[in-house]
Amino acid sequence: MVVEVRANRMPGGALVITFSDITPSFEAAEALERANATLEKRVRERTEELTRLNSELALAKSTAEEANISKTRFLAAASHDILQPLNAARLYVTSLVERQDGGEDARLVGNIDDSLEAIEEILGALLDISRLDSGAMTPSISSFRMSDLMRSLEVEFAPIAKARKLKLTFVPCSLPVTSDRVLLRRLLQNLISNAIKYTPKGRVLIGCRRKGKALQISIYDTGLGIPVLKRTEIFKEFHRLDQGARIARGLGLGLSIVERLARVLNHGIVVDSNRGGGSRFSVTMPIAKTVTHTAALSGANISAKAPMSGTLIVCIENDRAILDGMKTLLTGWDAKVIAEVDPTSAAEAIAATDERITGLLVDYHLDRGNGIAAIRDIRQRFGENIPAILITADRSPHVRDAAREDGIVVLNKPVKPAALRALLGQWRAQQMVAAE
Repeated sequence: MVVEVRANRMPGGALVITFSDITPSFEAAEALERANATLEKRVRERTEELTRLNSELALAKSTAEEANISKTRFLAAASHDILQPLNAARLYVTSLVERQDGGEDARLVGNIDDSLEAIEEILGALLDISRLDSGAMTPSISSFRMSDLMRSLEVEFAPIAKARKLKLTFVPCSLPVTSDRVLLRRLLQNLISNAIKYTPKGRVLIGCRRKGKALQISIYDTGLGIPVLKRTEIFKEFHRLDQGARIARGLGLGLSIVERLARVLNHGIVVDSNRGGGSRFSVTMPIAKTVTHTAALSGANISAKAPMSGTLIVCIENDRAILDGMKTLLTGWDAKVIAEVDPTSAAEAIAATDERITGLLVDYHLDRGNGIAAIRDIRQRFGENIPAILITADRSPHVRDAAREDGIVVLNKPVKPAALRALLGQWRAQQMVAAE
């Protein structure tokens, strides 16, 4: 028992003493003190546990980020090693395809060509998805005329559509837009490629429409069409509609890349039916007030069979198989070729000829230095206006930005011969105009 004693003095000098049993109050106070101590201990333990968990999460995040970086580096290195021989094979096979006059050999060579193209598509898609998911593909925003981008896409896809007997139409658009030119081009490449691939007959049309302060680019086709209930599923990896799988090869990665690119660029994307049958994919982006980037080349000639006679092309490539394959392809197009493994030898060969150089095809990764520096040196010595194409398996933004600053066109390995020939045709046309 706990007793509390109180003494109170009364009038007259008497003293009153009171005894009170405060055991319950004392016990309650002790219980409260114990509860506070227990609570403090629990808070301390919980804080320590949360600190430990946060440390583990930070470590896990760091480990995951390092794994993503390592994966991206590995894929970049592996893709270069894989794309080098694949690029050589593509050049040789294209030369064989163009030399065939029919028969069983032509069929076999055509099948090899188709198989190589399928490998290229798969590798390119996997590399793009890896870079997008790891955050390695970041936008470099500029303002440019949509007509420049449309023209370059027309150069690339006109030969493909012609080979499939499809009518391909690009409606001119003079408005400038704000976006990443390279990533937007990659997005539209996937949409146009899909439209051509899944349109057995008819036409594909690419046009623009102003919508307030935005520009909507639409790709129309007269192909298979997409059921309403399937329009969200088509953007998933490895998802293809049954009817599409029956007429075209692929893993179903193209639209997955489109969705990721649109997200990175913060551009809206819509899929709908075309009134005349088929599909319509639309991408929306801001209209720019000024132009900060202009195209290095015009689209004067988009013929895949542009004449090459009279051209002198300088090729610099440290992989001898690719160099030989490129020379074989170009001479098959009736072009003259200076083919060297290093810039010094190329410069000596240029100095030794009295013919005018039509253009340069230069690999990026050389044994000494890089292709951009090599192009600068040759231009400084033989003419600042010599057209040039940088051919590389390196898809990193700093390479494309450095090339763009020097007005150099970039073609990724493996090179698409039709696109290459179209660009060389432009050079030839410009050379002929300048000579007049």
